[in-house]
Amino acid sequence: MIKKIITVLILSFILVGCGKAEVISEVQIEKQEIVQKNILALWDSITAGYNLELSDAYPAELEELMQKQGYNYKIVNAWVSGDTSKNLLDRIELYDDLEVDIYMLTIWWNDWLRRQSVDTMEQNISAIIEHLETVNPEGKIVLSGMQMPINLWLNYSREFNKSYEILAEKYNLALYDFFLEWVAKDTNLNLSDGIHPNNAGYKIIAANLFEFLEDEDIIQK
Repeated sequence: MIKKIITVLILSFILVGCGKAEVISEVQIEKQEIVQKNILALWDSITAGYNLELSDAYPAELEELMQKQGYNYKIVNAWVSGDTSKNLLDRIELYDDLEVDIYMLTIWWNDWLRRQSVDTMEQNISAIIEHLETVNPEGKIVLSGMQMPINLWLNYSREFNKSYEILAEKYNLALYDFFLEWVAKDTNLNLSDGIHPNNAGYKIIAANLFEFLEDEDIIQK
């Protein structure tokens, strides 16, 4: 009889222990599921939301859209107005200690406006990419390009537009071809300067980027 009681007690402890371990495991899994991931948006005044609030620019709009769809991402808007590829390269080490899961790398407008050498721009962006891959091998890099109007500086603009495809292929990066798709040249979606999007334009950009990030399996729930 005593042996039976001891056996029952031992089994009870085992079952209780297993139950507790199972609960802890579920809690741990739940915590893992809600871990916030971070995106670093690197660019110039267009990332900043020129003449708008930061909350109206594409990083804030994209973050809100992702969270509504169940993606727990925080986007850091690391803008510098007037930025060129060389400017970003000069300061890229400032971001080394940040925990970043995805880098949104969109550097082109000011290089093009200043008619910087395409070869030099490619070298700068290559150095940026290689630096990010070295300091954060697990981080994903999304390269966004632009389709510059070829009615200005025909050969230069064609070479410029092609450069992002070359870089994406060289480093095996996800390439979002046209950052201002459906927004460029639309007076209803841009400020009076015809260059910087308004909030309505940023909402479209955010929706386009969200679809791209989802389709390319770059963001994860």
